[in-house]
Amino acid sequence: MTRSVTTEPKTILVTGASGGIGKQTALTLAVQGHTVIMHGRNPDKTSSACAWVIEHSGNHNVHAHVADLSLMSEVVRFAAEIRESYESLDVLVNNAGGQFGSSRETTEEGHEKTFAINTLAPFLLTNLLLPKLCESPSARIVTVSSESYRQAGRPLLDDIELKHGYSLIRAYGFSKLYVWWLMRQFDARLKAAGVTNITVNTVEPGSAVTGLQRESLRKSPFMLPLVILWLPFMRTARHGARTSVYMASSPKVEGVSGEFWGNCRPKRIDPRWVSTDGERRIWDYCAAVCAPYLHDVAVPLSQCRTA
Repeated sequence: MTRSVTTEPKTILVTGASGGIGKQTALTLAVQGHTVIMHGRNPDKTSSACAWVIEHSGNHNVHAHVADLSLMSEVVRFAAEIRESYESLDVLVNNAGGQFGSSRETTEEGHEKTFAINTLAPFLLTNLLLPKLCESPSARIVTVSSESYRQAGRPLLDDIELKHGYSLIRAYGFSKLYVWWLMRQFDARLKAAGVTNITVNTVEPGSAVTGLQRESLRKSPFMLPLVILWLPFMRTARHGARTSVYMASSPKVEGVSGEFWGNCRPKRIDPRWVSTDGERRIWDYCAAVCAPYLHDVAVPLSQCRTA
């Protein structure tokens, strides 16, 4: 693949980059000439993906890091590792995600797994890396959601981790709605503080063939007929990565913030999925859960560019 620098080189972290959309995102950004930090959960798979990206991009500024982001303690360790290992961080792509089975599962820290990886982890990691992003002349936070946010029905805000109302579809759909709400809150709070050098956007890749289906199919075989019916309409992981790459690196969206993008353009969101009260309640819930991990992290907004 021919190397093509389309923008000034940045340092970009892509979570969930050992396969699927994250791996393709990392490859394209490496081809563009950026320093790419690839995160994965499995050491061997992450190392192999990193070597593959280097080989196919010709860019040796590609690095692998391993962490289980379903565990808040691991998110803290990983964030510290990134802060200490790199002089700068310009873009955070919150791509890592999970979809589990028809029975509710919890992490060893006691959180429903889908919520932990899809919602809590981006919230905590973004908070922990904000000090580093503040130092960038022009930082971007890009978070991968999904059109599935529309499929779970009315949010159960009195049972956020679905202790009583769990289903695979609810857990995944709500987690993707909630992470979008959190990113809207990050955008609003940074703007309220007058911060002008960090943008926050959410993207959806469309239906793409990734490892997400393999995990849910292994644990919930009843999903197989649905996946088979939908396969003709599913995109490749490479195509699914396009909007993440665009929002992470294109000069055309410099300064754009607070939007939801798909197919490299802003999406029109039905107002029924926008809830100021819901956003606040999800933010407050995640802030309370993550408080023990954020007590010694003060975001130095004074270091950020302000209006």
